[in-house]
Amino acid sequence: MTCDFLYKLLPQLLATVCVSVGSVGLGYDDGWASPAIPKMKQDGNFTASEEEFQWIASGTPLGTTIGSIFAFLITNKFGRQGTILRVSPFYFVGYLMSAYGFNSAIVLAGRIVIGFGHICNVMAAQIYASEISSPELRGILATIPSIFNLSGVLLSYVMGSFMGWRDMTLVGLAFPIAYLFMWFQPESPVWLLQNGHNTKAQESLQRLRGRKIEISDEYLRIKENCDKEAEKPKFHIREIFKKLFYKPVLLCIFMMFFQMFGGYGPIIFHSVEILTEVNSPLRGENASIILAAVMVAVAIMAAFIMDKAGRKVLLSISGFFLIAALCALGAFFYIKEFQGESAVVSITWLPVASLFVYYGAYSLGYYEVPFILLGETFPVRYRDVMGSIGYFANSLFVFLSVKTYADLKHRVGYYGAYWFYAAVLLSGIIFVWIFMPETKGKTLEEIEMKMTRKKGQKAVASDAESGYDNKGYGLRDGKEKQVVVAKL
Repeated sequence: MTCDFLYKLLPQLLATVCVSVGSVGLGYDDGWASPAIPKMKQDGNFTASEEEFQWIASGTPLGTTIGSIFAFLITNKFGRQGTILRVSPFYFVGYLMSAYGFNSAIVLAGRIVIGFGHICNVMAAQIYASEISSPELRGILATIPSIFNLSGVLLSYVMGSFMGWRDMTLVGLAFPIAYLFMWFQPESPVWLLQNGHNTKAQESLQRLRGRKIEISDEYLRIKENCDKEAEKPKFHIREIFKKLFYKPVLLCIFMMFFQMFGGYGPIIFHSVEILTEVNSPLRGENASIILAAVMVAVAIMAAFIMDKAGRKVLLSISGFFLIAALCALGAFFYIKEFQGESAVVSITWLPVASLFVYYGAYSLGYYEVPFILLGETFPVRYRDVMGSIGYFANSLFVFLSVKTYADLKHRVGYYGAYWFYAAVLLSGIIFVWIFMPETKGKTLEEIEMKMTRKKGQKAVASDAESGYDNKGYGLRDGKEKQVVVAKL
């Protein structure tokens, strides 16, 4: 790495890390139910029915589903940084309600409030990370929120291994407090330009690129793009029928469906239960910690190969191993149900190994790429409303997959549930290669052109159009931007 590259990377990396604190909190609350629900059931001072425990486990996803409806309005009005600073105190209260609730209704209300706050902040963070990143750094920086999210899952499993459920809930108070670091980071230059703060936008971009980096060409490119969007009429409901709108939205919704109905929610939320059910040689809490650590390690590796391997390749490799793991896990439960406990005594290692493969494979591609697509494929004009739709779809699918897991395994057994998730992922691989564009190494403008080009046409953007030379450090000369649309 050259000194110039590092000098350009560090300000963007610091800003992305600060804005991604909420992702740790969201991951913490994703993993919270796995150790917390069994401990709540053992708590003599807290009583609830099995149905109420299911609702408590699904409380955070329900809150994120509700919050995603309003998130784009909040993010658009207050900015990316402004949203994070304003919403954080809101879900601070949610942690207190969840930790000190004396009945299921109060705890559930607290979980919903936490989910509402998380989705507003995580959505703002994901858009912020994509808007402040240089094209050559977007892949690695956009994976940081996902890595932090997985780290939060790991943290919840660690805390749950030695803390009571109320104490591990109180740990979550640290996340809204940690967002105070965002006071020292600049607002997104894209949002500032959209709202007429040109001077602040230029100052923000300069801070994010480093004082020694020339930003005039990049600033003009971003400003020109924002000005073009501002000249267009305000969003009208009819625009949902435009390819520029519906194509990336449908892509996002399908990817979120494959992501969540590939079994992630049910397995993450119920990993301790699954490991207990298979009589794992490892204690459920300890095995969950190891599994979450594998996810974090693989996610870090994926961050470094994201822009080399490409999004499609990672999703395909991830999907293949996920399907293999789910099929093996389903086979274990099938043998156990129809041939008895004695038939699986010698293969109790199989479900543990399957979960290791599942956790690792998931963080390799399916965990990160759908969220990266949110920031990459959504045009600036529709980014806020599209972001809300994307996160609404994600939150809704998490809630539905977690809430229906108990009914699904009751109706078709553990094996039927896992084979259903495998079938969904197989459909996802086919979908990726037919419909998903490769965004590796593309500027946001080039991706937008690719998403909207007509059949039989290929959009080719010159280096001058993208605003970057082959190293991504800015225009190599003052040539006018050109876009060539060539017939295949």
